[in-house]
Amino acid sequence: MSVLRSSGFRRWSWLVIVALVLVSLVRAGVSDGAPRTDEERVRDIAATLKCPTCRSQSVAGSDSAAARAIRADIARRVADGESPDAIRDAIAATYGQDVQLVPARSGLAGLVWVLPVVALVAGLAGVGAVLARWRRTPLTHASAADQALVERALAAQERAAPAEP
Repeated sequence: MSVLRSSGFRRWSWLVIVALVLVSLVRAGVSDGAPRTDEERVRDIAATLKCPTCRSQSVAGSDSAAARAIRADIARRVADGESPDAIRDAIAATYGQDVQLVPARSGLAGLVWVLPVVALVAGLAGVGAVLARWRRTPLTHASAADQALVERALAAQERAAPAEP
C-alpha cells in the first residue's frame, strides 16, 4: 500500500491542515500591539471612522475639510491621553453613530465578528461528516441472487481447476 493512501497519513494530513487553519485564525485575531507614535494612533483611529461629507471614505483617506477637522480633533485627544474607544465615542456623539466604520466587538454588533467564524466551522464540520459517512457507506449492495451467482461461479471454478501434483 502506498504511503499516500494509508489511513494514518490521511488522518495526520487532515490534522496538520486543521492546525494550520487554527493557527492562522489565532494569528489574524491577535493584535500587533498598540501603535508606537501619536501619528500612528491618530491614523489608526481615523481609519476606523467614516468621513461625514465623503461617500465611502475613511477620515484617514479623505482630504475634505470635515475630515481634516476630525483628524485635528483626534490628534488633540490623543495628545490629551484619551483612549481610542473614548475618542471614537466622542466623534460619534458629535457626528452621529453612522460615522463608525468598524462595528463594535461586543454586544449585538459583536455578532458581525463571531458569525462568520461559526459558519465556517459549522460548514467544515458538515463537510467532514458527509465525507466520513460516504466513506463508511458502500456504494452498492449485492442482492441475494448476486451472491448466489458468485458462489456458483467460484464453486465451478474450483471444480474446473486442475489438481496440483
